[in-house]
Amino acid sequence: MKQTVPVLCILTLITVAACGNGSQGADSAQEQQTGSETAGAVMPEVDHWLVVTDSIGVELGDSNLVFGQIVAGEFMPNGNIVVADMVKNKISIFSADGEFIAQAGRQGSGPGEYQLLTTVAVTAEGGLIVPDAMGGKLNFYDSDYNFVDAMTGFFPSPPVMISPVAGGFVGLKPEFEQTEEEMRTGMGIYLWTDSVTADVEYVKNMIPLDLNDLGATAKAMVLFDTDYNGNVFLTPYSTEDYTITCVSPDGEEIWSITEEQSTVRKTDEEIEEEREMVRSRLIAGGAPASMAENYQVEEYKAFISMLEVDNLHRLWVQSGLYNSAFYRVYDCDNGDFLFTAALRVDDEHEGVTPTISEYGITGFDPNTNTWSRLYIIHPEEPDLFQTQNW
Repeated sequence: MKQTVPVLCILTLITVAACGNGSQGADSAQEQQTGSETAGAVMPEVDHWLVVTDSIGVELGDSNLVFGQIVAGEFMPNGNIVVADMVKNKISIFSADGEFIAQAGRQGSGPGEYQLLTTVAVTAEGGLIVPDAMGGKLNFYDSDYNFVDAMTGFFPSPPVMISPVAGGFVGLKPEFEQTEEEMRTGMGIYLWTDSVTADVEYVKNMIPLDLNDLGATAKAMVLFDTDYNGNVFLTPYSTEDYTITCVSPDGEEIWSITEEQSTVRKTDEEIEEEREMVRSRLIAGGAPASMAENYQVEEYKAFISMLEVDNLHRLWVQSGLYNSAFYRVYDCDNGDFLFTAALRVDDEHEGVTPTISEYGITGFDPNTNTWSRLYIIHPEEPDLFQTQNW
């Protein structure tokens, strides 16, 4: 599976570091890593299948339908679909049948504008939260997509991934710390309500900042999602550890599960593909070319690449080991295993990463070889879910 969604979060952290540290690491020789040429792991038995049924986006034509780089897209409570485009710095809203409706905010540094958006999050009321990594703020829009407020003053960056909860939101925030001995970098997951000061810290992973090995920042990455009770589900982005923990809104552990997994080495093609994707996007984000060359690709695939909660209070754990989306699904209440599921793909859709929410399923290929599109996805068995957009 192309693990570029977590990598995009890591890139945001690296870009912030790069813009603040100039061209350090320029003289370092790049260590070339290579993986096995063997095929990836064989997908286990699948209990339920998901299928692509439609898409939004064209290669040429209507500018509202031409995307640069989709980084997020999902159904909203009213059935509309919101799409975040990092390259065009644009938040677009479409009807369920793909008709363009509106744009929320625009590129810029003023109120309601953003310089480098990393995602978009949908609130239960149909509003939007848009992080601006370079602007150091979060923009808030109402259900009519009008700008209503901003939360400013984050350092070094606002949270780059967000999950709204009652009274606030949980987010993944890049962190930097300067000690007498070294600069440290990492990621933290926190709960915020009404200010940039976090109310609850769930996890914070810090490692020494090595500008000659930018890929090491992946070791600090944590994946998460939340449910309607405000509980938080956490797992390390790891090639060695398959552990998922559920904590209450105030951070108390509710349950934790650990499973055995076999490591899978990336192929040479996958390593080179990731290296080139990172290099091009670091340069596009303002990092020196010499620094972009110092990103060392992890040789092994991460056990878990995404956590998502559906409308039936089930936790979908997407594996990072396979060449297309495969899930182990658990009961959010107690962590009991329920079933497996996978996206049925052909050559065109192999890299599609689904986004599962309580309102429906969408998906996109973060590293497509053609043009960027948002896919509409349904289960082959309609009764697998209960919502208007399934």
